[in-house]
Amino acid sequence: MSLRAFSILAVTVLATGCVHSSGFPKLDRSSTLDLSATAKRYHAPRCKVSLPLAQDEVLQAVRSQGIPHPEERQDWMEIAKEIKPGDQLRQVMCLTRGLTGVAAGEVFFGLFRDGNMVAEMHTIIVD
Repeated sequence: MSLRAFSILAVTVLATGCVHSSGFPKLDRSSTLDLSATAKRYHAPRCKVSLPLAQDEVLQAVRSQGIPHPEERQDWMEIAKEIKPGDQLRQVMCLTRGLTGVAAGEVFFGLFRDGNMVAEMHTIIVD
C-alpha cells in the first residue's frame, strides 16, 4: 500500500471514529455549502462536510473518539444554546498534505445556519 493510500485510510478511520453505523458519518457529496473561507482558515485546498446529523449522533460520534462527556464541553454547550430550527449539524473535514507528506488538518463538528457556519466543536487534529 502506498504512503498516500495509507494516509487516506488513516484519516478516514480517525475522522469517522468507531461509531457502530457503517460509513458514519456519510459525506454530503452534493452540498452547496460554501466552505472556501473555512478551507482558507485551515490552509486546506477544500473542506468536505457530512450529511446533516442529529445532536445525539454528534455526541455519540464524539464519545466514540474517546471524549467521555462531550455534552459538558464549553464548545458543545455554546452549540446547544445557539441551535435554532432549520440549523444543521455536520462533521467538517479540512485536510491537506502535511510537511511529512501525510494528511494534516482539522476534523470537527460545525453548526450551519443559512449556509454559514455559526459555531464549531473541535475534536480531532490530524498532524
